[in-house]
Amino acid sequence: MAKVFRAVNGSPSENMEKVLAMMGGAERLFGDDDIVIIKPNLQWFNQGAPNIAAVEALITLIMEKRGGFKGEVVIAENVHRGSRPWETGGWHTDFDRNSDLPGIKSYNGLADRLKKAFGDRFSVCHLIDVGSGGKRVYSPPDGPGYVLCDGSGGIPLLAMDNGLPGLNKREVIMSYPIIRTDKGTIIDYRWGAWEKDSYTPQPVKFINCAALNHHSQFCGMTSSVKNYLGVSDLSGGSSPIGGGKLVDHYHNFHSFAFNWSKKGPVPGMLGAEVGYFLKTVRRPYLNITTAEFCGLIDRTNLPVAHTKAIAASTDPVALDFHMARYVLYPNSHVSVHDSEAPKSPTRQSLDQCARTGGYCIDEKYVEIKSFDFSTHSFQADKNWVIRAETQWGGDIKSLMKYAVFRLNLVS
Repeated sequence: MAKVFRAVNGSPSENMEKVLAMMGGAERLFGDDDIVIIKPNLQWFNQGAPNIAAVEALITLIMEKRGGFKGEVVIAENVHRGSRPWETGGWHTDFDRNSDLPGIKSYNGLADRLKKAFGDRFSVCHLIDVGSGGKRVYSPPDGPGYVLCDGSGGIPLLAMDNGLPGLNKREVIMSYPIIRTDKGTIIDYRWGAWEKDSYTPQPVKFINCAALNHHSQFCGMTSSVKNYLGVSDLSGGSSPIGGGKLVDHYHNFHSFAFNWSKKGPVPGMLGAEVGYFLKTVRRPYLNITTAEFCGLIDRTNLPVAHTKAIAASTDPVALDFHMARYVLYPNSHVSVHDSEAPKSPTRQSLDQCARTGGYCIDEKYVEIKSFDFSTHSFQADKNWVIRAETQWGGDIKSLMKYAVFRLNLVS
């Protein structure tokens, strides 16, 4: 049985605190000496990134939990935008909406604030693709970089293919980072903390922290499952045409699943590769989707729905299915966001992730617990649809794009 915990109609900080409280509170979820890695999606800004105030609340709740906290909290993200990621995307660009933290306009601003508050217990680790100047590594003594699981250098081969013969066959390998915190702690994403030539028993807990938005006609929704592309190395480029190879004949996560900005040869391969990654590399300790705003057709521009929701689950598929069905799709009415439609890319990816990773997509086996701040009460079963106020804006191009998707005129 999977469980999804949700809070709606509070402020982002209130929603985050309530969701954690429903799960037992920070004191139950996190130990005094844990290393907590938080992975937001910061390739974009505005609604394309997790709400800034919500992430600040999450980190503060961990740092100031009852009983004390001597561990570390790390924000680690790969925006796949070259060798200086802190100068782009959600790190650098001022938010027009979705900050909700006075005086803070970007994640660089949030990082500065948290650093002043918590010192070396808080770190930012920018993950950089090997193809953009990052280092290929094989074990923690090599220092920070990416491990590419191609079977060389003592690393096991962790690969899957799309099941097709001939020219349409593609294979993808898993990749994951090794990071160093400001305290000097070395963390192998797959195996844990490293010190003095061995792995330590210090717990490492990974939180997958996503936003909820439209992505494209070939991907549908972007949220928890797709957020794992920012953990992997995408060296070689997004397209399998003329590139897309991570190493040798192996594709990266994007080029394996898609043909640039079109569907790939096999539906749902984004979900399949993420499911395999979660099965073989590391499962999340917790998945959190902050949906203060949802982009109906774009991750940075209007129109957006002001949905005022945060939800969490240990199961990324159950979480994404719920957030698509009850939050994004009821406001967008865009068919590619429909998690119940068998041919929508959203459903196809969730199906494959559930099948490959061992997660739950059948609502019969998902328990929902949702608190509504507008009534200060828990919501009744099946009363979970959010129909929010929409901010349309006046950009003709965006509105026309929405109309095309809304009328299902895309192919």
